Amino acid sequence: MPASLTSIDLFAGCGGISLGFERAGIRVLAAVDTDPKAVEVYESNFPDVPHIVREDLSSYSPEDLEYRIGTRNVDIIAGGPPCQGYSNVRQVDGSNHGDRLVSDHRRTLYRHFLRFVKHFRPTVFVMENVLGIRSAEGGIHFEGALSSSESIGYVPYAGVVNAADYGVPQSRRRLLIVGFDQSGTGPSGRDFKVEDLMGPKTDRPTSVWEAIGDLPALDAGQGMDPMPYATDRLLALRAQTQCNGYFESMLTETNGNPLTAHVARPHNARDLRDFSRLRPGENSKQAIERGESMEFPYNRDVFQDKYNKLDPTKPSRTVLAHMSRDGLMYIHPEQNRSLTPREAARLQSFPDSFHFPVPRTHQYRLIGNAVPPMLAERLAQGIIGLLT
Repeated sequence: MPASLTSIDLFAGCGGISLGFERAGIRVLAAVDTDPKAVEVYESNFPDVPHIVREDLSSYSPEDLEYRIGTRNVDIIAGGPPCQGYSNVRQVDGSNHGDRLVSDHRRTLYRHFLRFVKHFRPTVFVMENVLGIRSAEGGIHFEGALSSSESIGYVPYAGVVNAADYGVPQSRRRLLIVGFDQSGTGPSGRDFKVEDLMGPKTDRPTSVWEAIGDLPALDAGQGMDPMPYATDRLLALRAQTQCNGYFESMLTETNGNPLTAHVARPHNARDLRDFSRLRPGENSKQAIERGESMEFPYNRDVFQDKYNKLDPTKPSRTVLAHMSRDGLMYIHPEQNRSLTPREAARLQSFPDSFHFPVPRTHQYRLIGNAVPPMLAERLAQGIIGLLT
C-alpha cells in the first residue's frame, strides 16, 4: 500500500473512522469537529495526527484547513455528519418525518462536507449516516447529497451495511455514500455496490458475551477508573473455550495497563428489581406479556419496551448516544446493571487502549455517535484495494 495515501476526517467525533483508517494504513492528515469533548478524546488517542481542529464546519473554510495542513493533495475525505436530524427514533422535541416534522439545521450539514470535497478534490469521499436520511423531509436531503456530489464532479454510490456482518458485535445498519472523482480511479460500470468495498462477511457474528464476557464483574454504581484487568477471568474463559479471539483483539496494545472507563452507573432499587425480572434477550414488554409485574412508572402504552436486557448469544442492539441518559435499553445479560462505557466501547469495537478522559455522560455519548473502527477499517481496506 503506497505510504502516500492520505485522508481528512470531517465531523470526526472521538475518532472511529480515523482509528479504522489508521489501522488499514491510511495516514490521517487532519480531523475536524466542533465538540470540545470529542476533540479532547481525539487528541488523547491520536498523537500522530498532525492537525486536530476544533471548528464548526458550517463556518470553517476549506481554504483555512488547506493553509493549516499545508497541502491540497488528499486522497480520501471521510466523515459522518450528525445524524440526529435524520433519525427515525427522534420523538422528544418533534420528529424528522411525518406530521410532527420539525426544522433542524443539522440536516443540511452534508452540504458543508461536500464543500470540502469540492475544494480538496480527493479521489474518493465517504459519508456515513443513519438510514433515516433517505426519508427525512421526503428524502430531499438524501437526493440532495447525491445530486450535489454529481454537480461537483463525483459519481456517488449509496448502500446499506450492517456492522455485525463484519465482526462488530452489534447490529448497526448504516447508510454509506461513497463518491469517486469522475476523472480519477473508480469502479467501472453502474453495477458497482458499496458493499463490494467491504469484503466478505463474517461466517458467524460476534456475540455480546464474546465481546464483554472477560471484563471484571461489577454491581450497579461500582468500578474504578482505572482498575485492574481481570486476567484470571480471561484465563477461566479460555479454559472453558469461551473465547473467540475478540477479547484478545480488544486487549491489543494495552501492554498490561489498567482498564479504563469500566465504571457502572448507579440505579435506584426499583429499576434494579425490574432488571432482575428480565430474561436475557428480553425487553419489558415481553416480560409483561409472559406475566411479570414490572414496577417502572413510565406510560405503558408508549414505553412498554423501555427496559431491554441484552442477549449474550447474539450481537448487541445498536449502541446509541441515548445511553448517556439512562442505559435502560442496554442491561447487562448477567450482571444486574446497565453497561459501562468500556462495555459499550467494546460493542463498538474500540480497543481497551482507546481512552475516554471525559465525564461518563460524555463517554456514552461519544461512543454511541462513533463509527465502529472495525467497520471503518474494512471500508478503508476496500478503498485501498480499489485505488491501488
